[in-house]
Amino acid sequence: MPKTKKALKRARSTPKGRQVDPQALEDIQKLLESAPRRRDLLIEHLHKIQDRFGCLSAPHLVALAAEMKMAMAEVYEVATFYHHFDVVKDGDAPPAITVDVTNPACGDLLRVSALFQDEKVVEARFQVRGCTASIAAGSALSEWMIGKTRAELRELTPEIIDRALGGLEPASKHAAILCVDGARAIALATIASK
Repeated sequence: MPKTKKALKRARSTPKGRQVDPQALEDIQKLLESAPRRRDLLIEHLHKIQDRFGCLSAPHLVALAAEMKMAMAEVYEVATFYHHFDVVKDGDAPPAITVDVTNPACGDLLRVSALFQDEKVVEARFQVRGCTASIAAGSALSEWMIGKTRAELRELTPEIIDRALGGLEPASKHAAILCVDGARAIALATIASK
């Protein structure tokens, strides 16, 4: 059926793409306050959202894109490129607890997240900014945590992580200690939040 000129001129009732959630936009505006909305500050603003809300949700990313007058694809690309952001898909809940621990001697940073159900860890995630040994240890930690209780998290020793990795070099033992700090911080954060 041929389209008439009148049908071609009709505007869409809603714009294409994701719509900005008013509550998410209000959250972003309050969080950024009077900070400039320049492109070069995108990563800084993403960190603010991550720190405040514990993750980067789709509604907050859409609101940030609108507030900064950037394409959503650009904001999402930057958010997903950097490993230290927790981008949460629609309908997914972020892990209940996220903690950051650091080794002041070498500067390695471990972010550990855990979701508890029935008093046990059912999901664990990690992110590391540091050496290869710390990245491997973080991976071993997140696997070890599954099925553990809060008490078991507090009982983790560096030797458990060391064995899980097949033995760390003496210069890399700090990676296992960082994991112990992370597991204990998760356990304490859980207790504090109850």
